[in-house]
Amino acid sequence: MSQRLIRIFLFIAIPLFLLSVSSSWIFEWMWLDQLGYSEIFWTLRGTQVILTVGAFLIAATYFTLNFRYLAGQLRYVNLGGTPLQNVNFDFSSDFTNKRIRQVFTLAALFIALLFAFSFYIRWDESLRFISSVDYGEVDPLFGNDISFYMFDLPFLNVLQSSLTSIAFLTLVILLLTYVFTGLFTIHSFTRFDARDKVMNHVTINAGIWLFLLAWGFFLDRYELLFKADGIVFGAGYTDVVIQLPSIWILFILALVLSLIFFVNRWIKLTKYIPYVIILFVAVLILGRVLIPNVVQQFSVEPNELELETPYLEKNIQMTRLAYNLDNVEEIEYEADDTLGITDIRNNQDAIDNIRLWDPRLLIGTYKQLQEIRSYYEFYTVDNDRYTVDGQVTQMMLSSREIAQELPSQSNTWVNRHMQYTHGYGLVMSPVTETNPQGEPVLVIRNLPPVYESDDLQVENPAIYYGENSSDYYIVNSGVEELHYPEGDDNVYIHYDGTGGIPFNNIFRKLLFAWELSDMNILLSDYIQDESRLQIWRSVQERINKITPFLQLDSDPYLVLNNGELYWIQDAYTTSEYFPYSEKYQGRYNYIRNSVKIVVDAYNGDVNYYIVDEQDPVLKVYREIFPDLFKPLNELPSGMENHFRYPQDLFEIQIETFSRYHMTQPQVFYNQEDLWTRPNEKYGGQQLTMEPYYVLARLPEEEKLEFMLISPLTPENRDNMISWMTAKSDAENYGDLLVYKLPKERLIYGPAQIEARIDQDPEISRQIALWDQRGSRVIRGNLMVIPIENSFLYVEPVFLLAEGVDIPQLQRVIVAVGDDISMQPTIEQAIFDLFGGDADFIVPETATEMAQRQLAAQTPGDSLVVDPQIRQQLNEIRSIWSDLRSALEEGDYARYGELLNELDELINNE
Repeated sequence: MSQRLIRIFLFIAIPLFLLSVSSSWIFEWMWLDQLGYSEIFWTLRGTQVILTVGAFLIAATYFTLNFRYLAGQLRYVNLGGTPLQNVNFDFSSDFTNKRIRQVFTLAALFIALLFAFSFYIRWDESLRFISSVDYGEVDPLFGNDISFYMFDLPFLNVLQSSLTSIAFLTLVILLLTYVFTGLFTIHSFTRFDARDKVMNHVTINAGIWLFLLAWGFFLDRYELLFKADGIVFGAGYTDVVIQLPSIWILFILALVLSLIFFVNRWIKLTKYIPYVIILFVAVLILGRVLIPNVVQQFSVEPNELELETPYLEKNIQMTRLAYNLDNVEEIEYEADDTLGITDIRNNQDAIDNIRLWDPRLLIGTYKQLQEIRSYYEFYTVDNDRYTVDGQVTQMMLSSREIAQELPSQSNTWVNRHMQYTHGYGLVMSPVTETNPQGEPVLVIRNLPPVYESDDLQVENPAIYYGENSSDYYIVNSGVEELHYPEGDDNVYIHYDGTGGIPFNNIFRKLLFAWELSDMNILLSDYIQDESRLQIWRSVQERINKITPFLQLDSDPYLVLNNGELYWIQDAYTTSEYFPYSEKYQGRYNYIRNSVKIVVDAYNGDVNYYIVDEQDPVLKVYREIFPDLFKPLNELPSGMENHFRYPQDLFEIQIETFSRYHMTQPQVFYNQEDLWTRPNEKYGGQQLTMEPYYVLARLPEEEKLEFMLISPLTPENRDNMISWMTAKSDAENYGDLLVYKLPKERLIYGPAQIEARIDQDPEISRQIALWDQRGSRVIRGNLMVIPIENSFLYVEPVFLLAEGVDIPQLQRVIVAVGDDISMQPTIEQAIFDLFGGDADFIVPETATEMAQRQLAAQTPGDSLVVDPQIRQQLNEIRSIWSDLRSALEEGDYARYGELLNELDELINNE
């Protein structure tokens, strides 16, 4: 009966064990196969299996041979006089020795298994090593191609350290066992007693360990190129003059010791071992620690610039190369404060695209105005440009995704996984336009999407794959999926796309239930054969599952292209092993934005497009995965018009270039011209200014371009010293330019403009007046816009009413040189600054804003205003005129009364 129970148990337990071990891989393979990337699964998992099995076989062979030989020697043990002399155990019997061999073999296999698992995560180093390609540049110290350091050295280090660990662990176990059993007696540092076989066993293992140790010293030479403990990142004067020769000597001594141990069974050289060891230890202490410190302190530091100059040059050259800064175009920018009205006229299209809406505040406005239902949510705001009615316009947009948490009354299993399956549509607004209430003008809005131009038509608004889609969903089931609300009813659909793994059979149903730990999948009658399981739906999680070897930018952004919704994700290839290149925040010292990834928001298709053909890291991965990366000519039509230079990479390059623009070793050593990103004021705090996207015209350029810009200031100073830009348009994508400002005169930086705004009495009074009326004033991003040979500083002012989280754009502050104006619109501010010279600008009044908003509600129809509305508009015009007069006269009591009257009139409308 007991045997029968055991058989039943094994019959159930073994399949469950095998399923638990393999189910995750089967599930992952099904998911990748459905996306067309099963090749990646087999390559990565196959590499992991081969590495693990290979490491196990090597370790198991080495451990087993040594441990079984050790067990054979234990039959000659005499425990008398050893620490184990009181143990009553007969080692000499065949039965005992057989059992010892078995135990030692199991121990060897167990240790080998633990060791092998450490190789499971080493697949990336291994694949890079196998598929290594030439970089085309050599390191400045040893003359090796840089690919050796990026692709070969990491794997060689892993291999050397692993083999050395095996040899050292084995040697320690052998010595301890032989010593404790009395088979190996240590009389002194130079005198040992042991049987010949025991002595040979120990010396051979010692020789192997020392040989591997010598190999480690040989590789240690290259590690000098990545040192970060001096003024030079990489090998400096002391490293080259003292450390490098010391490493060579240690390599030779370790090799000599190894050879002595190997030949000791034939030629007795034991008497030389202590002298070589003493010499080895002396070189290790003196050559690697004491002498380098003495030389550094008493020779290098007093003459540091002179001695380190050649190595500083290497550091500067290689760091600029690693961060793609060697191609930065530096331009002398003769900035002045002579921005004239002619410059404004010639750049009106750029001014019309100055971003006023701050994404940190706009997301709140979108949420309040356009989430519409509690099961929808906006998460982030993206910045892009679109051609609308023939005009390129900078836009801000956000996707309306399904909320991660449903309202409590709707939070059932069926609703979570089958009915509320997708988001719907997006909201889009020009970066600079507002309605009379100070809210964004929405050119795409509502459910289903209403759009102001056919260029913004949304043919398929459903968003099954988004920026924050979590959990799993079962689509095309027996439950209709909520598409969008319509009045008191809802519109429902069944998913008809290709996203997700089909439920074809009971095995898949069982597998999905097991992997997702959800029995409801097995019990639900709504799941049909044509149903599909959608999982890993967030853009970044999806991409990381497919290509874990790519580093992702923090901000995937939504794109409307030819009526369809897509996500674009920037991906980076990186390395920690670029010689003489300084690491960024201790993480990596080489980076390229070589891949753009496009994710279909409806089907979840993920496609990888090459934007940097010359990146050697990408070339390696193209060798490994020949069908993964596609050329740009296979990109969907129009998508290249939405590429933008990634902000994360730009910030890394700014921070690196802020130091490494100094190419003269003396200037670099003295840090004479160190730059930094400026600070700006936001919400009462000083924050580091983030780079911002603009649609602007560079000096002496004719075309309006979409680019990323950041002003730069001297370290610990607020004046602007330069500004850096990265182009995003297809024909010049990735071009980096730095405009260097004159050092002999003051050019206002963002913090100085902020201070001047704070000091302006009229602006301060107005802001104080708003704050006293139960509202909170927030000043948004300060934009520094280059125009011709000068700058236009623009800062929006938002008003948040107490208890209502809908930020309203109430004013725009514009500064030109020493002149500052705050007006309801940027046009009015420019008109205020330049007066009659700006006759081509017709400042938009509140009446005209209301008329434009009314027209926007009925696109395609001519504007017809009935007499009652016309009368109300005239009243608004009159109150607005009185408001300006009261403000100019400083009559703030009257100003407050008029403002209340205007609020009542607008609300009554």
